[in-house]
Amino acid sequence: MRAIYLIASLTLKETMRRRLWVASLLASLAVVGFVFVAKLGASVRAHDPLVQSVVPRITLILGLDVVKFFGSVMAMTLASGAIALEIERGMLYAILYKPVHRYQVVLGKWIGVLTFALLNTLFWTVLLYVSVRVMMGRMYLETWRAPLVVLLYPVLFGTLTLFFSTFASMGLTIALSIISAGVAWSEKPMREFGIVFDIDTLMNMANNVRWIVPMNHLRRWVLEEMSVVVPERMMMSQRFQAFETPPGVWEISYVFGYIAIVLALAALVFSKRDV
Repeated sequence: MRAIYLIASLTLKETMRRRLWVASLLASLAVVGFVFVAKLGASVRAHDPLVQSVVPRITLILGLDVVKFFGSVMAMTLASGAIALEIERGMLYAILYKPVHRYQVVLGKWIGVLTFALLNTLFWTVLLYVSVRVMMGRMYLETWRAPLVVLLYPVLFGTLTLFFSTFASMGLTIALSIISAGVAWSEKPMREFGIVFDIDTLMNMANNVRWIVPMNHLRRWVLEEMSVVVPERMMMSQRFQAFETPPGVWEISYVFGYIAIVLALAALVFSKRDV
């Protein structure tokens, strides 16, 4: 455990040395700016009770999408260089020459990367809720479980990227991570177009894609937790019709199992790699 802790600490220090906190600060400004723009838009019709009721809720729902995006990108950025870049620069050899197991290196990197990514994602989520409260006048604490699911986004994409980083170069790791995110994202438009145009082929493709990178399992959970504040007209949109079946507990279990298997594969592949 001491070796894993030391590697995680070194990973966090390297993150700070690379000044990624600057990206975190810019993302924080973007979150606050997003809420400010929404508030500015709502102020145009300040006497319309429908607008004043709907805009804060939509701002919170879309704001969580912004947080999910920033959290996933942060985790992918950190994980892509955690092993591949350090091997290319020769920095990781200083650790590998010591009596440390390869799986301890992977676990230490995984903990270090996700600690920074999760702390930032949590901070952006709190900042979003506080900004909505200050500018819109409502806290929406009844949706508190949705941010907990949002925290799994950086865990999912950070783990997957770290796995790529154990056998690929830095450039290939980034490319594979982007492709994986694209595959996961494609389920939503395929399912929506399948519903609108009644195309079974698209629906079947969407059903198969969801197992490759289970991002939309999480998305269904976030939407389910946010449904208590979703405007009625929005509930009738394609966004919600595409996921009209409530998510089951097994879907979260599948995501946790997926993450555990990918992490185990990362440790196995790195232990077999000739470095």
